[in-house]
Amino acid sequence: MDSYEWIAEAAAEERDAIARALAEDLAEASGRGGRGFVRAERPSDLARALGRDRHAQAARRTSRAAFSAS
Repeated sequence: MDSYEWIAEAAAEERDAIARALAEDLAEASGRGGRGFVRAERPSDLARALGRDRHAQAARRTSRAAFSAS
């Protein structure tokens, strides 16, 4: 499926069931310690877990790589 329009068109009870199923799937996947999951209750927790200066670090790595290649 390339669209989620069917969810918007579903009845309220069906949308609730879809949301619960998705939440259960995500909880199960995160409980297994799956890659790509970060435990965070607030956006600030997520920023801390990912590193606030990720963009600056990436820019420094890119500039170092370009410098060492020349």
